[in-house]
Amino acid sequence: MKYSINLITSILTAVIFLSMSTNTFAQESVNFEQQVENLQEHLKNDYFSFGILLQGQADFQLERNAGNGFHASKGRFKMGGTFNGKFGYKLQATMLKSPSVLDANAYYRPSSKVIVKAGLFKSPFSHEYLTGAGSVLFAGRSTVVNRLGLKRQLGLQIDTYTSGKTFRFTGGVFNGNGYNGNSNDDNKFLYIGRVESYFGDGASQTKLGVSLANETKDTPGSGNLSTGYVGHQTLLTTYASTTQGKLLLDGEFINAWRNPELGADSNPYGYYVTAGYFVTENSRLLARWDAFEGDNLAQDTEQILVGFNHSPNKFTKLKFTYSFPTNDGFDQSNFFAILQVGF
Repeated sequence: MKYSINLITSILTAVIFLSMSTNTFAQESVNFEQQVENLQEHLKNDYFSFGILLQGQADFQLERNAGNGFHASKGRFKMGGTFNGKFGYKLQATMLKSPSVLDANAYYRPSSKVIVKAGLFKSPFSHEYLTGAGSVLFAGRSTVVNRLGLKRQLGLQIDTYTSGKTFRFTGGVFNGNGYNGNSNDDNKFLYIGRVESYFGDGASQTKLGVSLANETKDTPGSGNLSTGYVGHQTLLTTYASTTQGKLLLDGEFINAWRNPELGADSNPYGYYVTAGYFVTENSRLLARWDAFEGDNLAQDTEQILVGFNHSPNKFTKLKFTYSFPTNDGFDQSNFFAILQVGF
């Protein structure tokens, strides 16, 4: 009990500190934004731009034996640019893990509606994973995206748009073993196709999409459900996202069909549904239902997440997330607080 009281006190202290910081940020936001905009004038142009993303995170859970406290959750820099409006490049790296390179690719735009990209980049599969790290709504991505998402891959991709960008078609072929600094280790490939449609503009926008991935793997070992596997698997995701004024509704469903050479077939799947509402111009309340069924390959989970995000200015953000697992007790819930700076 004494430990729980001390932990709750620490959480409240972190909340109060970050809330006080919000007022300080608001008072200094005009000067800060002007300073960053002046910096951007020197660091961003067509052929070269440079940006950073820094996040500090507080993570607390009642009755956790170890791990409560503060850590740097993101420390990234990125560079990119275009030449003659046709050739471009992107390099992104992290200073907090190995391998440090996250993205390293080049692209060619033969027309305004076609882009060909090669190298290391996010595969065109999960809606939430393709959301930038600085724009993710909660402290982390959903369980199903972490479990079944295909993440970054080495490969070749073609993007095409219809007139007015009402529809987008993306297809790619990849090594399928993520990024480990080596070539394709099993000489088999991952194929992904994606279709998106867009409706509306301004304060009322809707996006609908579906992605299909198919591969045969021969990479025994442990790890994410999408790696360390011998056999055939197909992944399907459908997603929808709509913004209507201050209201956001967002959801994604991912289903996997796995046919291993040894053992029984399996069908893990999961989904999330998110609702958000801007209570002020710069502050948004969030709620999410997050569920995953591992089909005996991973633990089944269900949790409710509640969040509050505040942006004192366009370069800083505060994120608060509380997650409650519905199949466990209150002592297994988590509280996260993130302070983010990026441009």
